[in-house]
Amino acid sequence: MPTDKPLQGKTILVTRPHGLHHRLLGLLNEAGAEARHYAAIEIVAPADDSSREHARRHFADFDIAIFISPTAVRTTLDYMPVDDSRCRLAAIGSRSQQALENAGLRVAIQPEGHDSESLLRHPALQAAQVRGKHIVIFRGEDGRDVLADRLMQRGASVHYAAMYARACPQHSQAFDTAFISSLDAITISSNEGLQNLYTMAQQADADLDRLRTVALCVPGQRARTLAQQLGFEHIVQADNATDDAMFAALCALFTPPGG
Repeated sequence: MPTDKPLQGKTILVTRPHGLHHRLLGLLNEAGAEARHYAAIEIVAPADDSSREHARRHFADFDIAIFISPTAVRTTLDYMPVDDSRCRLAAIGSRSQQALENAGLRVAIQPEGHDSESLLRHPALQAAQVRGKHIVIFRGEDGRDVLADRLMQRGASVHYAAMYARACPQHSQAFDTAFISSLDAITISSNEGLQNLYTMAQQADADLDRLRTVALCVPGQRARTLAQQLGFEHIVQADNATDDAMFAALCALFTPPGG
């Protein structure tokens, strides 16, 4: 019979960074799961301040500002003022859009999808619209270059502003075999988070074969590919990295056929 507790009795690990995990934990707990948090990524200041300092000093010179993620929004707003009166703001993903709007800013360019490729398909970022424009991309260190590369091919001048860096966190509780054995599923937000989690298991001398049998919920094809390379046996691909998409994928995973 259908139940309003589709995750009843399941223990699910959320690996989002601290401060970004609360909503997904709430959704999982409301659905009957025992949701746990074990951050796989720590957000820290970038090693080099120069690119974000340039963005702060010259923000008035940009025509379009692109925010890659909610973390990019938060770290940017913590670091510098953002003026949407002249510079058009673009956000990748509904969570990034919501973070900007919660700060009272207007998002002028919002793709239907949740990745760089979907933003590149937006009419406002085609060659005729961006040729000769100055664009700043707020992101973390060592992000993908596809967005800037394509925009420069379309004639735009692009500046990357590295607003934060990602690090592998230190935990008081080891990600060991006993901890892993208590889990029914793990949610992963990014390739780096998955690699960090795997590394933490190795450092704790965990049974990696046991880890590979835990259901792994990933946000897209790139993360699925890495999970396959690491040997995970049960990979569930969500539509994207949002809380709602992750939650829906887990509910579908644990709902019996015809349930």
